[in-house]
Amino acid sequence: MSWLETPIIDNVRPLDIAAFLLLMVAAILVARVGNSLIRKYLDEPVGKRLSKGVARSYQYTVMLVAIAFGFGSVLALDLSAMFLSLGIAGIAVALASQQIIQNAIAGILISIVRPIQLEDWVEVGPIPLNGMGRVRDITLMNTVLRDIDGRIITVPNSQIMNGKVINYSRGGFTAVNIPLWIANVSDLERITAIIREEADLNPNILPKVSEDGRRTVVKLFERRYVRGIFGSANNLQSLSPEVHLAEVQGTRARLNVRLWIAEPFKKEEIVSGFLRSLTEKIKAEGIELRDP
Repeated sequence: MSWLETPIIDNVRPLDIAAFLLLMVAAILVARVGNSLIRKYLDEPVGKRLSKGVARSYQYTVMLVAIAFGFGSVLALDLSAMFLSLGIAGIAVALASQQIIQNAIAGILISIVRPIQLEDWVEVGPIPLNGMGRVRDITLMNTVLRDIDGRIITVPNSQIMNGKVINYSRGGFTAVNIPLWIANVSDLERITAIIREEADLNPNILPKVSEDGRRTVVKLFERRYVRGIFGSANNLQSLSPEVHLAEVQGTRARLNVRLWIAEPFKKEEIVSGFLRSLTEKIKAEGIELRDP
């Protein structure tokens, strides 16, 4: 009997271990090739989110089947006895790795509950500390974001499930509030008209959007959580610019301008362009603005 056929542990021989390792290598190759093919042929028809979910499910299934077959048939181990013998050690390891387990369970829950998805714009934290970022990947342990400044942020999945998450993409559109001080309260009606005119001229401010954008926004009103904000309103006019008189101090007054935008990641750019054109128009009308 050669050393390859000499049992090492119970009836496990070096030859069995080699076969098990070859099986694992083959399973990894099959899983990765299948993952790539699924992504290649499904990314366009069904979208990257669903495609990646299907590919990942396939990959996990192949690996689990290969591991179960390897232990049960190739190594001929009694899995129930092995799990029982590892029970006490498993409890000790579990206690020492609670955070890892929490993140793994949270990763599974994210794939089921789907509070966030690939390509969503989100903020994560008890008080969003990371700033706005786009979801680039969701693994078993972590969620990877890329923020507006191009930085890659890795967030533990337990923080996604247990913390505060603002999902801008799911809401579809976001309100922007801009304070504006005017020198004379009597100019309120004229300024309100100018604000609405300038907002209508800006293609990034709702409700003046392209036809494709209009269809997208109208579909958003079919979502339950959007109807909860706007009630029975189901048209773009409910997203019209609003101008409210927030404070009066003598002759001067503070206005609160509320605009709705569909691209929150461009908030600073949109507000900057709007204020630039607005102040030029107000000055041309001879209306005086005041410092805060």
